[in-house]
Amino acid sequence: MTDIFDKILKNGESIFLNDAALDFEFIPSVLLHRENQQAYIGESIRLLEKGRNGINLFIHGHPGIGKTLATRYILRQVEENTDEISTFYINCWKHNTSYKIIVELCNLLNHKFIGDKSTHELINEIKPRLNKKPIVICLDEVDKLENDDVLYFILEEVYKKTLILITNERSWLDELDKRIRSRLYADLLEFKSYNYEETFDILKKRCEYAFYPSVINKTLIEIIAKKSHEIQDIRSGIHLLKESGNLAESRSSKIINEEDVNKAIMKLNEFKIRSSNDISKEKNELLSLVKDNSGKQASEIFKLYDKDISYKTFRRRLEELQNSKLITLENKQNASKGLVTYVYFGLIKNLNEF
Repeated sequence: MTDIFDKILKNGESIFLNDAALDFEFIPSVLLHRENQQAYIGESIRLLEKGRNGINLFIHGHPGIGKTLATRYILRQVEENTDEISTFYINCWKHNTSYKIIVELCNLLNHKFIGDKSTHELINEIKPRLNKKPIVICLDEVDKLENDDVLYFILEEVYKKTLILITNERSWLDELDKRIRSRLYADLLEFKSYNYEETFDILKKRCEYAFYPSVINKTLIEIIAKKSHEIQDIRSGIHLLKESGNLAESRSSKIINEEDVNKAIMKLNEFKIRSSNDISKEKNELLSLVKDNSGKQASEIFKLYDKDISYKTFRRRLEELQNSKLITLENKQNASKGLVTYVYFGLIKNLNEF
């Protein structure tokens, strides 16, 4: 008969082999089900090794489907395999103006003499260093940029480069300043959502990185994979694995059981409900405005939105409401205006989505 104490964690013991493997920033040594996208990104960069300009990329797709992970995976491969190409990854959520991005480039270049210098002054100082050898610059969540002057600088003043722009919003490219869009000349790379089998494979592999053997069984991974696939966000599955592990450890258990998983899912559901109820006052006001004007063009609603903000900031707030599944943005071709965005309250599905 198995001793009950064999199932209890002793002081200093853990069920986690490497809990960092369940952090969103973790880059696994093997990245499943994004092989084609990784190859595309790699080929776009590889031209730099031949002394040519790389191919600029515009990467888009829903949140939590591996866009950032696949890109950072390739950037790490470049860093590990050659000294001939420099790579720079910047998240525009954290660095949302041209000045902040240039300052971050200074930091990544270890250029310490920033002081009170202007964007233009800093650009002139780091430009020679950026042009010493080919570079890859990745701007993640690029739709969070308050202004796009930095894109013009990169495209005009950096000679041998691949510029990678990542966003959840395909429409962002259509609204980009024409003179920048004409210089960008980017290939579009769409990431599709993972299917259930892919979701299960990815989460099972994360378990191998994160937990000691036999900590979690296949049935429990399947439950978590189903929930993650339902939400269409692989990060929710990774979060559920970590939360289930924490709950098991809080019981001093060496294994995760179904109750741990169900509690983790319940906490996730409660968090999502709270998140939709606790949206900021500004977003609540905008949501009410959309409800009263559902079906109108985004530009028309912007004129009614009595706030001293730019149209870009307004669009970002709309997109955040859409990501929270509270509104729907739909692009339609207009004979006189070209591509126009219409805004609907709630989730609107096309016939082919049912």
